[in-house]
Amino acid sequence: MTPEAMMAIASVAVGFAVFFALGWKLKGRDPLLEKALDIIVSNYLDERKFTLSDLEKHGLTKDAAKTALKKLERAGVLMRMDEESYRIRDPLVFLTDRDYERAMRITKDDNILYGAYQNPYLPRLYLLLIYGIFVADLLFVLLAYLSHTMGWPSPAISRWVINILPGHDEGLLLPFLLFLLGMGLIFVDFLDNVIKAWARERYSVVVGALSGISYDISLADELSGRIRRGEIEDVDLDLSLLQKIMNYFKSVPLGDVVVKVRGKKEPIRFRNMPFPRELFYVIRSVQLGALEWRKKHAKTLMLWRAKSVIPRG
Repeated sequence: MTPEAMMAIASVAVGFAVFFALGWKLKGRDPLLEKALDIIVSNYLDERKFTLSDLEKHGLTKDAAKTALKKLERAGVLMRMDEESYRIRDPLVFLTDRDYERAMRITKDDNILYGAYQNPYLPRLYLLLIYGIFVADLLFVLLAYLSHTMGWPSPAISRWVINILPGHDEGLLLPFLLFLLGMGLIFVDFLDNVIKAWARERYSVVVGALSGISYDISLADELSGRIRRGEIEDVDLDLSLLQKIMNYFKSVPLGDVVVKVRGKKEPIRFRNMPFPRELFYVIRSVQLGALEWRKKHAKTLMLWRAKSVIPRG
């Protein structure tokens, strides 16, 4: 092996080590965040309200407390009430501030353990509009290219495309196919944003420690759907094959949660809920009145939420 080759290998190894160290540093522990969470969980978890000066009383400087609180507020763990006051939001609450305040009002200031939005039609829309259009665009471009270079499956495909080009110039075929592929990607991204905007913040589902399950029945609803704690007969997790496939590509898993209600023949199905397994366990714990896990794992859950990018809605 030549000295130049050895130097190249060494430089790659050093570069990899540096980037790995930087990545570990960025993903590593945040002592300031952990100290702030220790103070909040140990002293204000039950009250759910505290002020900036409360953190200063427990050893944090004003600047350090502001930095930590900004991170927690940005992650959705805290909600600012005024210049100095904050309210603790459970890490499994993914509602907008407006809908969170609405849920607090309707549940009479209950301790909300989970809050998110169900999207009844999201997987089918994604499958049909997003993946379907992109696959069709990619397939057409591929067939047109193979038709021109190999005559497969039929030369008529490439001839049809060439006939619509300016001057019927064959040299424009490849740039035109690449243009079609790029436009397909842009259009699919546009549809993705439209579907997300249409599906977001429509049907809220809220689980309170005392109030049970509250949910929107229509677009302009005010959480009129109610399942009280004592009415929960059973709860089940139901993930279709389509949801399992989609969850491989999405950062936030989706699934259906089915609740059987005492005195009703048909169960209530909450469709395409974010983090369905966690919702299942929250409903089960409310049903059994076993909420000790909340205090036991509060810090871990808040750290997970603070270091994760979780979209609301």
